[in-house]
Amino acid sequence: MRTGVLKIGGASVFSSPTESDPLHRLIRKIRTDNSRRWFVILGGGDTVESMRTLHRLHPQLDSQRMHWRCVDLLRATADAAKELFDFENCLETPTELEQAILDPNPRCYLVQVSTYYHPDILNWIPAPLRPVENWDTTSDTLAWLLALRLGADELHLLKKPDCSSIQTLEQAARRGLVDPQIEALAKNRPADWHLDTYLVYHTTDWNQKLLARPPALPSGKS
Repeated sequence: MRTGVLKIGGASVFSSPTESDPLHRLIRKIRTDNSRRWFVILGGGDTVESMRTLHRLHPQLDSQRMHWRCVDLLRATADAAKELFDFENCLETPTELEQAILDPNPRCYLVQVSTYYHPDILNWIPAPLRPVENWDTTSDTLAWLLALRLGADELHLLKKPDCSSIQTLEQAARRGLVDPQIEALAKNRPADWHLDTYLVYHTTDWNQKLLARPPALPSGKS
């Protein structure tokens, strides 16, 4: 059975009820998908953007501490999404995540980022794959890290803009659709791990764009 990670951008959550109807339909669809295990994380949207504005106005604030403040805020957006989209299976602790990894049955989980990405539990991430702790690392990279933690087959990054012209992660990063860290980490991925990365976007219906994999770097390079 395939394992998929879905990252829902905060901009899609911070939308009017009419605008968010397609997202409700997508989540209902994956909850009834018997061909995959789904692990869903939420971006920060306007909540995190407010911290970016704060840092721009007060640049003396420490970048690393701002990074972890924003990671902490993802708990609140995930908790709101739990209620908004009626998620039934929610992973709140590292132990719950480990148990879900061992469960081979098709389920849809809402995952708190702190179950695998927290200052106290970073030792599972190989050094070449540890992201920088600043604004270059967003929830796109955190979704990629969750896929790494799971050994997932697919990563779906839900975006608001039309992504039909994007062919590669490099193009997506250059246009600001994904953060720059995710491309660097993808190049340093384990050689035996094959992750299909999709940009998911809504026009008149849901579409997904499979991105070409960046060439893996030789081991130990960066």
